[in-house]
Amino acid sequence: MSNHKNCFLLFRYISGLLLLLFTIEGAAQGPAPVYLRGDQEITFKWRFGYSEYPFPQDSPTAQEDAARGTFGWYDGTLWSHGYKTWDNTTIHGVQLLFRGGSPYAREIKCTSELIPYSAAGTPVSFIIPFMYTIGSEESLAFSLGVKGKEEETIVCKLRPQQQTTFTGGLFKVNFIALKITSPAGKKPIVSVSGLMHIRVYPQMLSYGARQSFVFSSNTKHMDVESGMLIGSVYKDLSKEDPYLLAAQFNIPADSASAIMAQHDDRLRQWNLNTAQIANKLMTKGTIEVSLSGKPEKRDRGELRVMAYSGNPVKDFQYGKPTSQIKEMAQSVTNALGKKFSLFRYQHHYLPWKIDNPAELDSTQLPYLTQWLEAAGMYADTVVLDLQITPIVKMYKQYSRMGQLALPPTGTPGAEWDRIRQGYLTTLRFAKKICPSLKIVQMPYELDNITNTSVHADAHYSFFKCLYEAVGEFNKTQPSTEKLKVAGLGSNNPNSRWEFINGFLSRYSKDASPLKRLDYIAWHTYLFPGNYPSMVKGFTDSLQTILKKNGLDPDIPVLVDEMGLAEPSTIEDLSDLQGAMKKEAAMASFTTALHEYYEREHGQYLPVSGAGWHFALLTYGKQNVLSTYAKGLLLRNKLGDRKIPSSATPVDNHGYGLHSIVTKEDKKISILIYCTSPSIFYSAARPLNYRDIDIILKDLPSSFRNTKLKITQWYSTPEDSAVARILSQDKYQTLPLTRGADRYEKNFTKEEINILNTIGRQTTIAASGKSSFNFRADLDAYGMRLIEIEPVE
Repeated sequence: MSNHKNCFLLFRYISGLLLLLFTIEGAAQGPAPVYLRGDQEITFKWRFGYSEYPFPQDSPTAQEDAARGTFGWYDGTLWSHGYKTWDNTTIHGVQLLFRGGSPYAREIKCTSELIPYSAAGTPVSFIIPFMYTIGSEESLAFSLGVKGKEEETIVCKLRPQQQTTFTGGLFKVNFIALKITSPAGKKPIVSVSGLMHIRVYPQMLSYGARQSFVFSSNTKHMDVESGMLIGSVYKDLSKEDPYLLAAQFNIPADSASAIMAQHDDRLRQWNLNTAQIANKLMTKGTIEVSLSGKPEKRDRGELRVMAYSGNPVKDFQYGKPTSQIKEMAQSVTNALGKKFSLFRYQHHYLPWKIDNPAELDSTQLPYLTQWLEAAGMYADTVVLDLQITPIVKMYKQYSRMGQLALPPTGTPGAEWDRIRQGYLTTLRFAKKICPSLKIVQMPYELDNITNTSVHADAHYSFFKCLYEAVGEFNKTQPSTEKLKVAGLGSNNPNSRWEFINGFLSRYSKDASPLKRLDYIAWHTYLFPGNYPSMVKGFTDSLQTILKKNGLDPDIPVLVDEMGLAEPSTIEDLSDLQGAMKKEAAMASFTTALHEYYEREHGQYLPVSGAGWHFALLTYGKQNVLSTYAKGLLLRNKLGDRKIPSSATPVDNHGYGLHSIVTKEDKKISILIYCTSPSIFYSAARPLNYRDIDIILKDLPSSFRNTKLKITQWYSTPEDSAVARILSQDKYQTLPLTRGADRYEKNFTKEEINILNTIGRQTTIAASGKSSFNFRADLDAYGMRLIEIEPVE
């Protein structure tokens, strides 16, 4: 008995000891930390009326705010991007842009879940995931504002390390890095993902309410883009303990230091290398032409233009439609002396009622009508791109940016049958008001969303809706009026061949008797990392894919947007002087891209200029010609038959001096222009060529041993008279409209004459027996056309 008692007492003693140990250990560790979700809702700030759907048409305030360019907050899912976290899973954050060119900052706002009353009187901790990339700068700077009962903003400056803490008066934020990587290569890039722990103190908290966290970017040009993705749109990560994760993933302190030391070395080398791009091209300029060279037909790509919906540009899509769109087109075509050959128009909002696609939306018809009428009046062929932005937004939200497969019927509320009927309703209307409408295009750049197979399936279904609607529409049309279909709508093909193959393979397997693909459509944008000669090899790559899928190798490609990407060059479109330089560079780079496409000997129809370029053809109420429009005019003065020419210096990327030469019976025309890397790279000096040697060999008989009249036309943003006008305070533009208010400027008659003038100089010179040599100057963003004719 006593033995049993002793055993019992021993058991109680051991149990009590264990309980005491557990209690002591638990007291030492304390309760598990509690974090609230700081990103239950994520929004981004953008110009009111640009991304909003549905737009409150009946609100006078909304109409006024859209016209004035007031900012509004939009659902972050619409601009969310996937990124890999520390454990290699994918989440979606909203992008805070740091890339320069945008004339105002981006803002992202994260709104927390409700703060419980049980936390009253104590600080509260919030968790927000992040991923940032540092490119061509030493650190990342932005502001963080926290708002509750009170409001406070601090500036954060990040360089990768295990933990970085910033303390304000009423809150503290700790950026806890869980993964730091730097890809191989020469680019200075470091990426960091992790969790930010934001502790907010009671004086700022509204218990029972929500807290907001606003991140504001610092915009400037960056050769290698930096960026920051904030929050998780679809996944709650507040249950993760960042400090336990930090211990688990354990980034050594010397590892972060080593990566940043490598980044700094790469950045120094990057600046040296990009400076050298221009330095190597600063040699004697020479253009040689053998006039006996075999001529070939010149494609007049300068006569193909495009425009976004807007009033008159994409940033202003509400209010009373303006007649200025037609006046802009008339101003340029009058100067050209002919119509545009092709006018591509993108309509971003739904022309039909989303709940009844058999009916048109009367609020959209004025915009659709005015653009189609202008296009039809001033162009031989009209392309209509129905971008159906509200439906694409619904698709993005439902599919979680293309991660989830759609039901067979399509996106709920915007099913395939509805889209098909909406297309058909719109086509019947559009063809009546614009008989020269010949091509209809599917929504473009859906390849920017994701690369999943379910998204590729949805992308092809969007295309199928269009071709089925066109098939139904064409049943009522005579053979000469049947509409053609442009599909794919890819971004730069050099990085999207897999997506292009996915689309074409689905098309090849499609058994529908209605299917048709008359044009493949893609963009060719230039920004840091891309370059004019990247077009080389496009034909071979496309032909390989077409052959692989058993498709017609002669399907033409509509290069529907081409040129400098809007927000990624040195110049800023919010300033008319900066815009003038950007537009002049656009004229040169677009011409270079067009020339590289012609050398590919494929079936290409490059459209002259990047997406928004029609809106930048003129300035002011009087529609005076921009430097971009002047570039079109100089190209248009060239003849129809061009002959080979050699221009040096030019590097393998296509930077440097370029020329196009055409020969007619009594006129030789030489266009010279420059693609200066200074438009992209901060360390690259602008290229300026003085006394370019122009050597004409094998003169035709009528040009030998005779007097020649040399007429030189010259357009440059360095024109001092033009610069004096546009530098005046009254001609500056509002940054948050990206220059849209340029059309409200009211120039005097004297200023109009100066702004519309293209410099002209005429000289007489004697030619030789078989050759003729002379010299010309060119600056980095200028364009010169030289016409040589025998003196009668």
